[in-house]
Amino acid sequence: MLKRTVGTALAAGATSVLGGAVTSAAAAGPRRVQDVRAFHGTWLGSYDGRNARLEIVAQQQPPSTNYTLFLKFIELERNETYSGYVQNVPLDAHEVRNITLTGPSTLIWPTLLQHTWNTDYLSGTSSWNGTGFPMSFSRSTIAPPFVASRPFRGYGDWYSPPNNHSVYEGNNDGRRAKLEVLKYFVAGKPQTQFTLTDLDRDTAYAATFLDVDFGSWSMDRQRNPLAGVTMKPFTPGLEPKYIESLYWHSWNPMYVSGANIWQGGRYGMSFVRRTPLP
Repeated sequence: MLKRTVGTALAAGATSVLGGAVTSAAAAGPRRVQDVRAFHGTWLGSYDGRNARLEIVAQQQPPSTNYTLFLKFIELERNETYSGYVQNVPLDAHEVRNITLTGPSTLIWPTLLQHTWNTDYLSGTSSWNGTGFPMSFSRSTIAPPFVASRPFRGYGDWYSPPNNHSVYEGNNDGRRAKLEVLKYFVAGKPQTQFTLTDLDRDTAYAATFLDVDFGSWSMDRQRNPLAGVTMKPFTPGLEPKYIESLYWHSWNPMYVSGANIWQGGRYGMSFVRRTPLP
């Protein structure tokens, strides 16, 4: 019975069953609530830097209040299609974990995050051979055009020499945010500072690395330099921001996405580069 339901749900397109009525998920605009039904819809974005499309149908599991999410993922550049589903997702969930999609190969997505302050955004990670690969999506009704670019070359791409300053715009769990990366010198030693600004709350956080350390990391670590880092607030008394990950998409350094941890929960971030690449 479940297999037949999967086929029916994926064929349903952009409609969902909410309280017995069929409703367009995007018609009501962004919902600033934590509700698994906000996952429903068609999404466009970047899968580790490649152009991608994601279709999700949220369907209740009567008589419980839990939901099943049916997913269809298309990597547009390779023309590869994958599908799968996750059962028993609570109504108040903003995170779906341990997603398995099958197609030309098997994709494992440890987490997919709904941005709770603007549910027109999703981000998450895919896992392969012990390495994380980021993804970020916008609801199709507001998604900007995909920006093509070259692969990530190394940590210098973060700050874009010779100007040594780059800017990324996006959102932190749905709030407007900006990420800046600046290289500068202290006593003749080069340092790189990452500054994350929550524009809606007028708060900012920073973390600084010595380039001698930054440059010694593996390529995967250079793509994800803030993993496990606690960023310090500019304003005294504010709670620091713990970063679980902030990945540069390896096939396209125009995109950055990741997650931070607050009160035990995981919250998504996604950015698009505004500074030209060197």
